[in-house]
Amino acid sequence: MMEPSAPRWFRVRVTDLATGKSKVNVNLPMNLVEVGTRMGARFAPDLEGVNLRQIVRQIKGGAQGKVIEVEDVEGGERVEIYVE
Repeated sequence: MMEPSAPRWFRVRVTDLATGKSKVNVNLPMNLVEVGTRMGARFAPDLEGVNLRQIVRQIKGGAQGKVIEVEDVEGGERVEIYVE
């Protein structure tokens, strides 16, 4: 049986809730994951209850796929972070 490969990409997507259009679409190599989480936080600074350090630990521990999705209704944005 083939073992799943380690994730290679950290992806941050910010979309406009009203139009569904992409505002930010950034792909970073996994070795820049900490920079990417800080960048994601910059685009959605009001992420109450989201512990970015915990997310980084989960990613480094092997989490894959969508690791977070947050909607800022007042700001009209959705932030999604993927590890692929």
